[in-house]
Amino acid sequence: MSFNSDHSIINSFVFKKKIEITKADFGIFLNLRTEGLRAHALTTTNFDWTEVNHVIRGIRVKDHLPKVSTLVRDARIIQHVLKTSIIPKAGDIVNITPLLSNVAYMIMIRQPIDEAQLLIDYIYGLSEIGHVDHKRKKSIALGHLIAHILEKKYDLIHPEQDFEEPLYYNDVSFRAIFNKDEPSKTHVVLSETEEEAEPSHAAEPNYQDLVQRFDNLEAHFDQRFDQIETHLQQQDIQHN
Repeated sequence: MSFNSDHSIINSFVFKKKIEITKADFGIFLNLRTEGLRAHALTTTNFDWTEVNHVIRGIRVKDHLPKVSTLVRDARIIQHVLKTSIIPKAGDIVNITPLLSNVAYMIMIRQPIDEAQLLIDYIYGLSEIGHVDHKRKKSIALGHLIAHILEKKYDLIHPEQDFEEPLYYNDVSFRAIFNKDEPSKTHVVLSETEEEAEPSHAAEPNYQDLVQRFDNLEAHFDQRFDQIETHLQQQDIQHN
């Protein structure tokens, strides 16, 4: 798999046939936004995290704070959805990456970002993990998105269909978190003031219990990643 200079096109070969996946393909086949801020380009070495920390953590600190436990409620829910469906491996139960912090911040302030470019840049980063100069293990995250686009664009289907659709991805996840559908069709995380303005006679949800369920579900996702990766490694050994 190779990328052009600005990471807008992915090139590779499947069944000895040259294939090309563009940023426009992500918009067409996954219904993602292709315009907006480029999330991977927002942070620099001397980036000031004061405003980001104020929104997602409720405190003003200049440095990036990775601890999940210090996030405000809405930010904690958003970061969990992001790292278990959209940009997996951007953190774990304890810590989150600067990229994840920034994307959660932009969602909370309703700043449009280039969703397609976010995924392509993320896939590029994951492809580097498998390079010989990197000691970290190869990542299989988001491979199902590539397979989905290939199936739709080139009518390519792998001859072995042993795996069900990965548990960590749901087609509605991205549209829901960026509120691309009508409000009646999507769940949107509301701010404290918006919740108070909505008349409701239902009991207040137990958000602390929801966060605990997220943590348990995330541990399950990590286990599934390891199981699938072990299976693929065994297949490689048998093939070799």
